[in-house]
Amino acid sequence: MRELSVFCDESGDFGAYDHHCPYYIVSLVFHNQEAGIRAGISFLENALMNIGFSRNLTIHTAPLIRREAEFVNVDMPKRKKLFDTLFSFFRCSDVSFQTFVVEKRKFGSGEELAERLAKLMGEFLRDNLAYLQNFDRVVVYYDKGQKEVTRTLKIIFSAYLSNVEFKIVQPDRYRLFQVADLVCTLELLQTKLGDHLLSTSEKDFFVNTKRLKKTYLRTFETKRFA
Repeated sequence: MRELSVFCDESGDFGAYDHHCPYYIVSLVFHNQEAGIRAGISFLENALMNIGFSRNLTIHTAPLIRREAEFVNVDMPKRKKLFDTLFSFFRCSDVSFQTFVVEKRKFGSGEELAERLAKLMGEFLRDNLAYLQNFDRVVVYYDKGQKEVTRTLKIIFSAYLSNVEFKIVQPDRYRLFQVADLVCTLELLQTKLGDHLLSTSEKDFFVNTKRLKKTYLRTFETKRFA
């Protein structure tokens, strides 16, 4: 049985527009189960231990960059190593991604934002229906973070696919969930860079925009679903 796993994460919220949160982003990471990633996971977890963390550490990239939450007491060199470890896993894994970016200044919040997201996601599924229907089973993994996304995922995927299942899971159980989080962060960085909105913490973390583009965003684009 051919199975496609789809890991979903989001960045932002459905509230009113605020200049601190101008976008709402949803990422989908696709993994054909025929392509193994166990070796990559082992490499990632060994790298985490070499940096001085538990092999089971869950890497949340936004607080990692901003030195928040569980990373508040972690210095910059170690935080960069953690980011690069997850990025290397993403780069070397046989996965692809698609993102959906909604500008809240244009499309508002609440139902209006959800409708825009559903339109973008529906267009993507329709355009790639032949590929998706090659699989006997499509499993969408989500952490039930925001009810609007949960509802949109179920409605749109079910409208186009009869072989789809949905699983609500904990992000720390799946490394590809953490990759979906990374994809959201990179898409946000790329969008903010284009709009000249990078924060001080983001500029400090990546040193300069040239390094951000060359080291991360260029590789990031090669994994986009084609």
